[in-house]
Amino acid sequence: MKKLRSNVLVVVTLILSVITLFIEQSSLAADFAFYSNILDFIVLFLLLFEVYRDFAEAKLRWLYFRRNILSLLFVLAFVVLFVYNKLIYVGRSPDDLMGLSLGVVIVRNIFILLKTFSRIMRLNTFVESISVHPAQTILFSFLLVILTGALYLMAPFTTISPGGLGFLDALFTSTSAVCVTGLIVVDTATVFTFWGHLGILILIQIGGLSIMIISYFTIFLFRRQVSLEEKLLISYMLSEKDMTNLAKNLRTIIFSSFFLEAAGALLLYFPMKGAAGGGSESALFLAVFHAVSAFCNAGFALFSDSLEQFRGMLSVNLVVAALIIIGGISFAVISDLRHFFSVRIVALFRRRRPGIGSISLNSRLVLVGTAVLLLSGTYLVYGLEHTGALAQLPLAQQYLSAFFQSVTLRTAGFNTIPFDSLKSPTLLVMIVFMFIGAASGSTAGGVKINNIAIVWAYIRSVLRGGGQATIMRRSIEPEQVNSAFLVLLFGVSAVFGGTILLSASERAPLDRILFEAVSAFGTVGLSTGITAGLSSMGKWVIISLMFMGRLGPLTILAAVSRQGKRSPVAYPTGNIST
Repeated sequence: MKKLRSNVLVVVTLILSVITLFIEQSSLAADFAFYSNILDFIVLFLLLFEVYRDFAEAKLRWLYFRRNILSLLFVLAFVVLFVYNKLIYVGRSPDDLMGLSLGVVIVRNIFILLKTFSRIMRLNTFVESISVHPAQTILFSFLLVILTGALYLMAPFTTISPGGLGFLDALFTSTSAVCVTGLIVVDTATVFTFWGHLGILILIQIGGLSIMIISYFTIFLFRRQVSLEEKLLISYMLSEKDMTNLAKNLRTIIFSSFFLEAAGALLLYFPMKGAAGGGSESALFLAVFHAVSAFCNAGFALFSDSLEQFRGMLSVNLVVAALIIIGGISFAVISDLRHFFSVRIVALFRRRRPGIGSISLNSRLVLVGTAVLLLSGTYLVYGLEHTGALAQLPLAQQYLSAFFQSVTLRTAGFNTIPFDSLKSPTLLVMIVFMFIGAASGSTAGGVKINNIAIVWAYIRSVLRGGGQATIMRRSIEPEQVNSAFLVLLFGVSAVFGGTILLSASERAPLDRILFEAVSAFGTVGLSTGITAGLSSMGKWVIISLMFMGRLGPLTILAAVSRQGKRSPVAYPTGNIST
């Protein structure tokens, strides 16, 4: 009962914080200023009351401070900004307030964001209550991050024009960033300020690595104990049945990601320095932003033409393509390859024969599938567009552009050729590649290479007269075959439903609408140019498709499914004509 009251208090405080944010950012701010101030003080009181209650109920006060030092420092910063924000108006004349308006706006929005972040941090107890259901926990955490990102992008200091984004555009942009999609309704390069770009960068990083992986890595980093339920959640996210090496696997994922992103940013620095007009700081941020966006397969670019201006620059094309490919083959495959080659390199230097071991079936399947899709995609794009969108380019740039677009179909979203000029056959071919996507467990979307390979293996076994599905002389469990078909059916249904809704709400050719729906569900981010002109309904449809595509069919179905014991009743077999 006590825990229930605590959760209710946390949720009520969060709701009040969100209400004050919307009041202060809307046109009703002047009319409801008095009520907004009252809500601010109520939120402050509830926050301090929670701290006091937790401190009073703690059996060991020193242990309470040790475990909650970050939260307490956060609350202290919140209180300081709150007091500053309220006292700055005391004794000021209207003329003085006009001179301080910009500073007040910045402080006020920092204060609002801190309120929202503090509520999310205090929701930890509520999240723990559903942590026994990993799929629901992941879904809930993504929703919170998306909402927080939307609230941040509504702040005036995140956009060039005063006033910030409207709620729906901010929600769309935040969803696209967290779901590492790259579809945009406003020009990322020209609409947002540095703080807006920084916020989008953080959302991309959180979405690419998953908020839960980052959270539990922090727990392991500070050597705090992790419960069995939390270990089950991590193993669910990593698709790792062995829970003995979870901390090691998390460290490998985080450090490998940051290392690869840093290496990519270093290689992109000098090309970006030329694009930034020679500014070192701007070039550094551009390099970091595009390296993170590429590795996380997000497709966000800080240039209005995406990467079209780098179409003939081999270094940028290869670096970005390499980051996209590495991010799309999954952390499990990266770890497998690292272990495979490290063992052989060590054995080579020690002049010993390497121990027995090979790359796992999953890694071999992903690598072969990736190579086949990249090569076939390159030749199909070139073959269909060498007399179209690629006709004006030199032969070398035609092949390079075709290869780069084949890579970005793996759910990355960058482009070096204009997509509004592509032929319908090219778009249909790209739709197939985008729908397949990259590897399971990666930063990319789609129904995944792994599932398509399992479906094909099953179909092949049926055509050969039955028997168990096999891949590379290994049999596949029936449960995996069922899961693969479930993912495929869910993906087709989501795209089909989204296409119908978009056809009803938008005025565009059907192939363009289908392309947009698949791009959203596959978290690709490529567009033929209709995203910016979407209606309100169209934006909600795309937001839903991006969210479903990022979390994946199995996670969503597991989150909404009823958990219970299987029925002990066995029914007689029936016969249905096929």
